[in-house]
Parts: sequence; C-alpha cells; structure tokens
Amino acid sequence: MKLVLTPEDMNLIEKRLSEATPAPWSVIEKEGVDTVWVSPNLDGNPIALFDYRNGIQNRADAYFVATAREYVGVMLKEIKDLRNRVLELVQSNNLEFQKRMDLQTELNELKKLLNKSDEYK
Repeated sequence: MKLVLTPEDMNLIEKRLSEATPAPWSVIEKEGVDTVWVSPNLDGNPIALFDYRNGIQNRADAYFVATAREYVGVMLKEIKDLRNRVLELVQSNNLEFQKRMDLQTELNELKKLLNKSDEYK
C-alpha cells in the first residue's frame, strides 16, 4: 500500500478520472434484492454491478464507489493546493532564514569594527 502519492501517481489518477464516465453516479437498489448497480443515470444503464457479497456489503461498496467518483477530483485538487502552500511556506521560511543569517553576519562584522575601534582608544 502506498503511503505517499507521487506526482506521477496523481497524474495517473487525474487521467483515469478524466477518462471515466462523468459524475454524478447513482446507486440503484431494490428492496429485498442483494444486487446493486452504480449508474450515471437512473434509467438503469449500470456501469458497475455489485452482486458477489450480501446485500448490505454490496450497498456499502456501491455507495463508496459512487461517492468516490465525485470526491477523488476534489481530493486531488486539495492535495495539490496544500502541497503548493507548503512549498510557499518553506520558500518563505528559507528567505527569512537567509535574511537572518545575513543580518547576523553583518552584526558580527560591525562588532569586529567596534572592537577594533575600542582597541585604538
């Protein structure tokens, strides 16, 4: 199981998402029947059939798949936005750190000059 999505992973997920049947997907179920369908419309043209487990599990799996179709794109965008924000913060922090280092160097140079001037008094 992957613990981190690489840019290549995210590109592949985006590609698969763009090639999949457009959302929203609906779950079509009938009372007392264990078979459940996932369909992009309610006219009964399924794109997925859940029939190999008990009705409760088939419904849970179908609702997960139908919901995931809508949320995967949202999650990818959020991941990209958050990664970009982290990168901005790291870069900003690096700039701030460099400024502090530069000021510390300047302060050290000024101290040296002051010490030299004190020596000549």
